[in-house]
Amino acid sequence: MEKDFNKEIKMLDEIYLELVEAIMNKPESQDYEKSKIYFENAAARMNKWANVVKDVKNQLESRNAARDLTAENRPA
Repeated sequence: MEKDFNKEIKMLDEIYLELVEAIMNKPESQDYEKSKIYFENAAARMNKWANVVKDVKNQLESRNAARDLTAENRPA
């Protein structure tokens, strides 16, 4: 089983950075137009984030599952 998760970690790091950026760029004012644009953009980005998370999940699930590592070497 592969233990190298660099690809999945990179994909999740990119999503994390985009999430933080979206949170940091939330409009402070009560301007309706700015808020509307912000939430439209956030909704579009959420679709991308959901797809990437689904891809990471599928990649992890497609790896060989760990076998049962319990010892069957019991004393007689």
